[in-house]
Order: sequence, then C-alpha cells, then structure tokens
Amino acid sequence: MIPMVMLRLILVLVVILTELYAKETTQDFISKYNKYNTVCRGMGYKTKSCKGRDHGIVAFHARTSSSLQTLGSQAVVVFGKITLNSGSAYNSNTGIFTAPTDGIYSFTWTILTNIGSYFNTQIVINGKLVGYNLADGKSGSSQHESSSATAVIRMKKDRVWIRTHGQDGKYAYASWSSFSGFQL
Repeated sequence: MIPMVMLRLILVLVVILTELYAKETTQDFISKYNKYNTVCRGMGYKTKSCKGRDHGIVAFHARTSSSLQTLGSQAVVVFGKITLNSGSAYNSNTGIFTAPTDGIYSFTWTILTNIGSYFNTQIVINGKLVGYNLADGKSGSSQHESSSATAVIRMKKDRVWIRTHGQDGKYAYASWSSFSGFQL
C-alpha cells in the first residue's frame, strides 16, 4: 500500500503537469513543430509529406518474364515482369534503373540456373563495374543453383543495370530470377 503522503504527492504532481501541458495552444504546438522541423532540415533530414504514404519513395522489384538463354557477353539482363515500381525508375523494356534523385541506393539480384549450366552477371553504374554474381550449376551439383548479390551505391541520377559477364549468360529461369532496389 502506498502511504497517504506519497499518494498526495503523486496527485499534486499529476495536477501540476496537467496544468503545464493543458495550456499549450494549437498555435504553440505548431510553433514548436516548425522550430524542430527547421533544426532537422538544417541537419540534412528531408521533410516528408503526410499525403500518400509512398509519396517520394523509390523502390522496384522485377522478375524475368521468360527464361534467358545464351545471352552474349555484357548483354543487359532484362527483368521484364514488374511487381513493384514506386517512383517509376525501373524500365522493364531496357532493364535499366535510372535514379530520379541523388542518394544512396541498395540493389539485390538473384539468378536461378539449370542443372549443368551457369549464369554469370555483374551490376554496373553507367557501364562501370560495381559487383559480381555467379549462379553455377556446372560444379557437379544435382540441383538447380541460385545465387544472390547486393550492392549499395551512391548515385547522382545515374543508371544501373545487370549485365552478363564473361563469355555469355547460359541459362536463367523465368520468374525465379529477380532484380530489386530502393533508395535508402
């Protein structure tokens, strides 16, 4: 049980705190919000809109719409079946993502290849190599092989795509191979 003196002290504190915060008007709240917002913008944070939760969000996910076979060296891998394209930055006809704004972006791509085959890829920014991914079903496996890779890239309205590496891309399954990305 709480002693009566403690109970009275707690009650007085609750009344005082209620009085302090109850006198804040809507204008006071807006003024405080604007001050905090100014400080945050000064630190580099962007103001977000309350209208439509995905306003300004850049993110995409696409899968291969058909199996890819014997693509030539440095051929663009086109992931033609879009499941998400917020910001409309990924082109499913060309396989190229174009950053609409400067920033840091994260990309992941997964390739599933056939038994006895392989599919060797790279991610490039404006044609410059960033990373590799090899789905190798030739190394004695009796199963389909998949491989995924991720690249985090600083971009200035640049273009990014996945391309074959080495001699060619032998085989990638339809719908099981994918490419996705989003702005951090």
